[in-house]
Amino acid sequence: MAFFLGTLSLLSAFLLFQVQPVISKFILPWFGGSPGVWTTCMVFFQVVLFGGYAYAHFLSRLQPRWQAIIHTVLMIGAFALLPIAPAETWKPTGNEDPAGRILLLLLGTVGLPYFILSSTSPLAQVWFTRAVPGGSPWRLYALSNVGSLFALISYPFFFEPRIDVSAQTKLWSIAFVVFGFLSLLLAWLSSGKDAARQSAARAEEWASARPAWWRRLLWVFLPALASVMLLATTNHVCQDVAVVPFLWVIPLSLYLLTFIICFEHERWYQPWLWAPLALIAIFVTAGGDSLIADLANKWFGLEVDLMPDYRYEITWSFSAMFLACMVCHGELGRLKPAPARLTEFYLCMSAGGAIGGLLVSLVAPHVFVTYMEWPLGLIFCLIVAGIACLFSIKPLRRKPLRYSLQGLLLVAFGSAVVWLSIEELQVEKRLERVRNFYGTVNVREGHDTGLDTDYRMLTHGGTLHGLQNLADAYKEEPVTYYGRHTGIGRALESTHDKTNARVAIVGLGAGTAACYAQNGQSYRFYEINPDVVRLARKHFSYLSDAEKRGASVTTIIGDARLMLEREPDQNFDVILLDAFSGDSIPMHLLTREAFQIYRRHMNPDGIIAVHVTNKYLYLFPVVEKQATELGWSSTRYTTHKKGDHYSTDYALVTQNKAFLSANPSQVDKSDPVLDVPLWTDRYHNLFEILKK
Repeated sequence: MAFFLGTLSLLSAFLLFQVQPVISKFILPWFGGSPGVWTTCMVFFQVVLFGGYAYAHFLSRLQPRWQAIIHTVLMIGAFALLPIAPAETWKPTGNEDPAGRILLLLLGTVGLPYFILSSTSPLAQVWFTRAVPGGSPWRLYALSNVGSLFALISYPFFFEPRIDVSAQTKLWSIAFVVFGFLSLLLAWLSSGKDAARQSAARAEEWASARPAWWRRLLWVFLPALASVMLLATTNHVCQDVAVVPFLWVIPLSLYLLTFIICFEHERWYQPWLWAPLALIAIFVTAGGDSLIADLANKWFGLEVDLMPDYRYEITWSFSAMFLACMVCHGELGRLKPAPARLTEFYLCMSAGGAIGGLLVSLVAPHVFVTYMEWPLGLIFCLIVAGIACLFSIKPLRRKPLRYSLQGLLLVAFGSAVVWLSIEELQVEKRLERVRNFYGTVNVREGHDTGLDTDYRMLTHGGTLHGLQNLADAYKEEPVTYYGRHTGIGRALESTHDKTNARVAIVGLGAGTAACYAQNGQSYRFYEINPDVVRLARKHFSYLSDAEKRGASVTTIIGDARLMLEREPDQNFDVILLDAFSGDSIPMHLLTREAFQIYRRHMNPDGIIAVHVTNKYLYLFPVVEKQATELGWSSTRYTTHKKGDHYSTDYALVTQNKAFLSANPSQVDKSDPVLDVPLWTDRYHNLFEILKK
């Protein structure tokens, strides 16, 4: 019986965490490729996990026979919802709240199967205590986390590269049926007469093992803080790299690893070891790296850079999250109750996880105008790690040494908390800031001493999305990534003398591309973030200036791909794809299905210009492969920074031989030659194009 219960725990945990990247990747193209898709999915999964634990807690209070009956009825209902692939009718129309639509979609497709899977770990442990009297159920919980970790690690390295996401949903559904029959078999086997007697004994133990109120409070607070760190770290990383399962899986895998370490056995979590490591990693990640660099230079004349590039930044971020969760879950493990209270313990834990997820995904966007939950989470974790350090010194017998170490530690981590609070919790003054489902956007002003003019900048996360010099002599001149010498500049200049030219711009930004719009021409901007549309009109004059020149400027709010899919043929002369969120890439705009939509809207000699400038990814090979699939040609046009013109990298896809001849491909010899597979909605692999 114990073997089968262990197998059930492994299988249920594997399916529980395998479905998260599967279903999230499936719906990502429908909702604009935003990091908010993943965090909204995570909130759903955490809330349903809480529901599953509540169900397990309720069920464990009933007679074993009734437990089996109720579980059977729910399992039949879950079977009826298979397979889990969402129907096309769940696609958004473009006008609704994306978070609400995602939550409804998940509820209608994977809600009940996920609910049952969520309840399995605590139920299996209850059944274990019946089958193995006196045995420890906590190792079964660690075993379930091993299954979860295997699911997450295997997804980006095995399932995602080899199997398209539609087939993944079918395989998952088949595995769920196997799990369901095993679960029902064990539920009925554990509902015999002996189980009823053991259930009565557990009721007596339950009444005699009531935990203190502060212990219950910590059962909620510690996992809530760990959950905040998980989602805040995921947001932080995905905002500037890419919204792909691989970067979702790493922090979630580390998060699960802390559960495995802390709950497998008490000996693995030692506060005197883990808490100091957490203090160091959290302080450096939260902003202490700049202080360390300044002090090293001032005191020793050394040039120290702890984060020279994005790989170091990601490593520090993940390390801080892992060590913070180690301390939170380690202290949580030290507060475990008697086995009779394990379903209550898991219920409190899951409530904390759901609260943390709700704070990051639903509360923070309405309360903060920046990703303030990231530094706040780090500071709270610094406090928890500091307290754990203080208590780890308590067993020292020599009081003078103990008090000295505790005083020194209190001053050190207290000073770190104060310094970080002053440095990292300040919100720099901006002309305007907004935050919504799609991220944080702000407008600020500055002065260009070279041109002796003021300017305004629109930034999304840490990436510039538009700049306008405000002097009359310069305000209609395209700058940053859109200069006349760039790839998009050359594409749009090719339509200069065409009175009825039609241009589509995917990604509005400040509207800089409108500088090229001439009298009689039509420019259609597709922008998923309504706040960007408002800011572009309010703080920049690119769009209104184009209209004054006699151009028609239209703004379509919604995901460009969905909007183009529903529109009749537009006969565009140029389509510019420039819909970055920070430096992350909306993968759904670079797939075969997306390019087939673009081709339908193009004139025979039209040009698809893709802005592939990126610090982390080689995107040109992806676009080049799509051009080959279309039977078109491609050219690559790169420029270097000069003044207020930034370095750019554009992929230009067209059948226009004259344009190709005038703009031969410029290949950066330092870039590797990559032959990547064709990207589709159901298959794309980030590993193959990641810059080393």
